[in-house]
Amino acid sequence: MPNESDKQTKAPGAKPEEENKAKPFLEKMRASGSLPAISENVRDICNLTGQSNACAVDLAGVIMRDAGLTSNVLATANSTLYSPRYPIKTVSLAVSFLGFEKIRSLALGLSLLQQSVKNAKTQKLGLLYASSYFSGTFAMRLARESKYKNPEEAFVVGLLSRLPWLALANSFPEKYASMEKLVGEEKISYEEACKQVFAIDYKDLCKGLTDIYKLPPKIEEVLKNEGGSLDPIAPLVQEAGHVANMLFGHRQGGKDAMAEAGKRIASLLNMKEFSISSFIKDTCDEDKNVSRFFNLDKGDVEMMVNALEWGKGNPAQITAQLKFGEVIEKEQASAGDPDALIGHFLTELMIASKKDVDINQVLMLAQEGLYRCLLSTEIFTSFFNISKSMLVGRFYVGKTPLVSAEDFTINVNRTDSPIIQCLSTKKPGTWYQKQESVPLHLPYLVRHMNLRGALFAPILALEQPIGIYFIARSSNDPFTDREIAWFEQIIAYVGKSFESTRKR
Repeated sequence: MPNESDKQTKAPGAKPEEENKAKPFLEKMRASGSLPAISENVRDICNLTGQSNACAVDLAGVIMRDAGLTSNVLATANSTLYSPRYPIKTVSLAVSFLGFEKIRSLALGLSLLQQSVKNAKTQKLGLLYASSYFSGTFAMRLARESKYKNPEEAFVVGLLSRLPWLALANSFPEKYASMEKLVGEEKISYEEACKQVFAIDYKDLCKGLTDIYKLPPKIEEVLKNEGGSLDPIAPLVQEAGHVANMLFGHRQGGKDAMAEAGKRIASLLNMKEFSISSFIKDTCDEDKNVSRFFNLDKGDVEMMVNALEWGKGNPAQITAQLKFGEVIEKEQASAGDPDALIGHFLTELMIASKKDVDINQVLMLAQEGLYRCLLSTEIFTSFFNISKSMLVGRFYVGKTPLVSAEDFTINVNRTDSPIIQCLSTKKPGTWYQKQESVPLHLPYLVRHMNLRGALFAPILALEQPIGIYFIARSSNDPFTDREIAWFEQIIAYVGKSFESTRKR
């Protein structure tokens, strides 16, 4: 049992409890919904990208669960920021093209932005959130110019650099207004004003936020500005935030202020000169999310830049077009429309089956087509093992926790299963819960997925079965004739691709 001295002794280096005042503030913010929530999908992405054995198809499967994230990833991959040689039309290709680290950073940043915009209680807060996004995209552009190895990291840091203030403004608008008054009238820093008004330390806020969002230590370091001038991202993020603040009226603009900012950035990038006006226009032109998120076209951006050069008023209020998320909402609605998607996937598969395309890319394309066109389903792609005694799952996409591709495993001797029977008939089959007397011999999946119906068919190459596609559905909706026809067409193209591979 501990004695009195044990009770009063703190661990070496431990922070006194009375100094840690940010935690209750953050708890209030989370309880009130003022802090943007990271979706389960984004958490899964962050976890997957940290695993050494994760593959592109696993990551694509998580992204496809979220129509909004799917739209954002595809739009970003096809933007002039990355300039793909050919249009990237599937999530699987986007993952392969961008890589795990970029996907992780973009998914986290874009997800937080969308959640933040939803939380904006006033137009003023909406402009603050817009300024945060521009701070992120400006930081990413500067990081690219400086040849930084992971510019997307700068995007997240720039985006989140305002998160403490935005959270305070949403949760405590009156106190935040007092803080802004101190900054504007007494010309003190936001950090000092935060301490005076809220009696909390800015660095404690940053530490609490990075713990909540499980951000990499690098990002925490830059947010707290502990890296100082030794950290290559810190000054770039600071200057990106300064430009965004001028553009959205949070700092005084004008040609003199822009020229001073241009000199500082030119020095950071080892350039003779740097035009803030051209930088803003070029960045907004490259980043298609500027129009998607905020409904700003090239002319709108030019008007804002002209107002910024003039130096009077708020450039963001010059255009009446600035809105939040309307385009994204429309995209998300169309992203889930099977009729709008199926033609695209069938065309891509037809082309792939005739060209020298890696078979794994074809499999990922087919799986994505099935998942996005056959709604409320979970997809397993399975093949024979070496001895051809078992069908073993290789790919899986779906929303059921604790289920993986390997959970689809069935012995070919289970001839009473309609799954095995379709290998002999070489035709698709269906199964519904009311057929309980007909065993699938997939007890784990039936139990954990609340399986109500299934659609399956063999993958045929040169008329011989080499595997099976299995579509699970937990709703009571039967598979329609149209869905079965789409299913058969997709599988046929996969078989043709295998045949083409064997002929090479």
